[in-house]
Amino acid sequence: MRIGSVHIPSPLVLAPMAGVTDLAFRTICRELGAAYTITEMVSAKALCYQDKKTLPLMELGPEEHPGGVQIFGSDPVCMAEAAQIAMGQVLGRIHDVKPAAQIIQDMMDELYAMHRRVSAML
Repeated sequence: MRIGSVHIPSPLVLAPMAGVTDLAFRTICRELGAAYTITEMVSAKALCYQDKKTLPLMELGPEEHPGGVQIFGSDPVCMAEAAQIAMGQVLGRIHDVKPAAQIIQDMMDELYAMHRRVSAML
């Protein structure tokens, strides 16, 4: 399976569930065969207000690659800021420059596409 340019070696994917998919639960699911896991749903507003309890929700484990972070919210400006914060968290753990550059480009392309879709609805 592929999500964009990312290869997922198994069809087993753990969906984000608020209050359930913390790091410990995702680690267990990885050990049981989940190839792609996603964090708990993270509030964009909490990220924008720099809530100290929110950043740890986006922590990915050392074996949790590929992995995802789901951000929710309704304010497009706050969503864009939250996406930048999330990307900063993820990019701090990337060690290979070439894949990191491609990941950044893919994320930016998706962000611009999301912005265009949201703007068209306003």
